[in-house]
Amino acid sequence: MEPYETLSVQDHGAVRLLTLNQPQRFNPLDFASGPELARALEDAQAAAGVGAVVLTGAGKAFAAGGDVRQMRDIVENGGDIRRFFSDLAYILAKTTITLRRLRLPVIAAINGVAAGGGLAWALAADLALAAEGVRFDPAYIRIAVCPDGGASAIVPRLIGHKRASEFFLLGRAIDAATARDWGLINQVVAPAELLPRALEAAERLAQAPAQALARTKALLNQAVFGDLEVVLENERQGIMDLCGQPDFAEGLRAFFEKRPPRFNQGRP
Repeated sequence: MEPYETLSVQDHGAVRLLTLNQPQRFNPLDFASGPELARALEDAQAAAGVGAVVLTGAGKAFAAGGDVRQMRDIVENGGDIRRFFSDLAYILAKTTITLRRLRLPVIAAINGVAAGGGLAWALAADLALAAEGVRFDPAYIRIAVCPDGGASAIVPRLIGHKRASEFFLLGRAIDAATARDWGLINQVVAPAELLPRALEAAERLAQAPAQALARTKALLNQAVFGDLEVVLENERQGIMDLCGQPDFAEGLRAFFEKRPPRFNQGRP
């Protein structure tokens, strides 16, 4: 197994713990972390003796999504922001597909904020536990883009159309208790209990019949996420179109100037 730069790997018996490990940057989705997460998941599946995976984050965040500083630099320097988003959305799609199509069960241990693409990573897991105080932040609408990473399919299929519309269109973060009550996650636990509880649940899964688990996960995927690849491509096209609009640049400026954005610059 080759070493990773953006995550750490530990084996706890038959459970492989993957920790997103860029805490100083709040564990962003970027061109290093996305491919490494996909590779780490595939390595876990190929490893002898690994029966389940736990995914968590180091520091204060689970994963904070795309790096808005990098987006701002590209916009301000006249770079190809559409190409940037196209490539990043492709990487995020690869990780979401890997999480869902992996034969091993994956538990997300959500230790801190899950935003943007990090939200997609958290919700693509088979089971999700969150620490008290965690926030789930859709974020997209605040910089005038649309969901990606499969979130536009995963969220409404978990919580229904009306709540998904509230979540995405208003762009308001929700706390862990609300996420549990809505059906986005399975459990809320004390921060000190998060990792032990996730590892305990993963160990139970690792001791279950592997072929039956894999077949059950495949059936659930077919029933609930059979169109996932189509959704991911539609999201990629949508975000590419939107990132070239004036509202996107305004959303980034407002974010860094810590003020409400003045949107609708693209309205006829």
